[in-house]
Formats: sequence, C-alpha cells, structure tokens
Amino acid sequence: MASLQEKQDKLQQLYELYEQPMYRIAYAILHHVEQSEDAVSDAFLKVIKNLNHIAEPDSPQTKQFMIQVIRNTAINQYRKNAKEARRWMELEDSILQIPNETNEVEQFLQCTEQREITEQLLRGLSETDREILWLRCESELSFREIAQRLSMKESTVRKRFERAKKAVRKQEGGKQYAKKFFLFG
Repeated sequence: MASLQEKQDKLQQLYELYEQPMYRIAYAILHHVEQSEDAVSDAFLKVIKNLNHIAEPDSPQTKQFMIQVIRNTAINQYRKNAKEARRWMELEDSILQIPNETNEVEQFLQCTEQREITEQLLRGLSETDREILWLRCESELSFREIAQRLSMKESTVRKRFERAKKAVRKQEGGKQYAKKFFLFG
C-alpha cells in the first residue's frame, strides 16, 4: 500500500498533467467557466477515491481514465443544468400566465373531470400497479428508479407497467385517456 506522501505526490502529478486538459473538456461540454471548474474539482474527488488503481500518472491508461472521469462528470452536470432549465421555464410559464376567472373555472372543471376519469380507470389496478403508473408517467422516473424506490426488480416493474397499461387501455375510454395523459399509445 502506498504511503500518504506517495499518494500526495501522485495526485500532484495528476493535477499538473491533467487539470488544464480536463478543464478544456468540461468547458467544451458545459460552456460555462465556473461550472467547468466545479466539474474538474468533482472529477478530482472521484480520482482521489481511485488513486490506488492508478499505476503511472503519465500512462495512456491513466490519460484515458482521466478523460472518462471528466467527461462523465461534465455530462452529468449538463444533464442537471438541462433539468433545472426545464423546471425554471415551467415555473416562468405558470407565473406569467394571466389569471382569468373564466379560465380558472374551466381549468378547475377540467382537472376535476380528469381526476374522476383517472380514478375510474385506475380503480381496477392494484395499489402497486397504480403507483408504478404514477411514478413512470407523472413523476417521469426511469424503471430503474421505480424499482429501487419500490424494492423490486427492474424487469418486474417493466412487466407490471406494461400489464397496467394494457388494463387501462382495455377499459372504455382508456385508450384515448392513455394517449392524452400517460403519453403512451
């Protein structure tokens, strides 16, 4: 096992060799100075955890590893930025809508009608299947995230989702409802 001084020396070498190239990669993905700097810092925190697996700082394998770490870190930040931008746009849209009493009443009635239709269509499903549909369609979680949340296998969640979707479609008006509200045809 390497001593603390050896680890520090290796980390110093890695930083000197790769900090600027990693910054350029992050900036090419993020197009933002501060976020690129943060991505490099985050990437080095990940590198520190894997320092024992790095043989030579200037080897081609190490270079490839460093590129992969910064690339993944920057892409994750980019995805997070996109998700936050969508949330802000939705928030701005809802704030900028001019309230109108007629419009509000129509929206309330429409929401009430949608809720009643939803309850009727989902009444025949088990609680777990309703929860899977809700998490997938309304919360927009991946099957993996749903499986983790419900302590189930991902394949089980996928199958139950497909069965619940079929059950909703079979009901009168279910096919139109499914297309409109659950975004599956």
